[in-house]
Amino acid sequence: MKLPCYLVRDLLPLYQDDVCDPQTATDVREHLEDCPDCRHLWETMQAAAPVERDMVAAREREQTAALRRVKRTQRKKRLLTVLVTLLAVVLLCFGGWTLYDRANTTYLDYPQEAILGVEEEALSDEWLIKGQGIVLKLDPEEMASVHWTRVLDTVGGDTLVFTLGRSQWHAWTHAQWGDDTEDGSHEIILYSEALNGREEMENLKAVYYLPYAEFEAWFDIVARGVPKDAVLLWQRDETK
Repeated sequence: MKLPCYLVRDLLPLYQDDVCDPQTATDVREHLEDCPDCRHLWETMQAAAPVERDMVAAREREQTAALRRVKRTQRKKRLLTVLVTLLAVVLLCFGGWTLYDRANTTYLDYPQEAILGVEEEALSDEWLIKGQGIVLKLDPEEMASVHWTRVLDTVGGDTLVFTLGRSQWHAWTHAQWGDDTEDGSHEIILYSEALNGREEMENLKAVYYLPYAEFEAWFDIVARGVPKDAVLLWQRDETK
């Protein structure tokens, strides 16, 4: 079957790509042998094919290279994002720890209204020590961070001066002792017969409270008299 020129020219791209039906390819090949015009067009297409293939290959290579550049850029962005996030976390942790450390080592005066009293009493078995003791009673909702004492040898007998302080961190977090006694207070032993001795216990005549800021300054000086701003919280009743 002889194919017309217009049909052969339409079939040439398929014939070039070798996707024609075998019989159609045979008919096209026979037509090209007999038709100079169609054969010239075919030869032109054949001559241009390598150039087109090179152009297609070049475009493919460029697309591949562009895709690789995009992937590298995305990887760099992801890596940069991870590094920035890690740096932010490290700085946040460091800043948080620095803030915590500073707040936890910065002491404030303990609120005097949270001191419920000082009493001499027989220590219960819960203290794991026996005998008389000087017990400080505190509001369970106000935790103290530091507790210092100094016993002074005065003319009237031994005098105990103590201080309490709470850290800035405990003040921020409203740290609490929690109820641990029947009357709902928190207790601290300031002095005891078991730890300090019976004679020293009997010779202790008074207990004073001094705010933390003043206690530090007073503690460092040579004079050991009772500070003028100290508050008397307990005094032994010599009439008993």
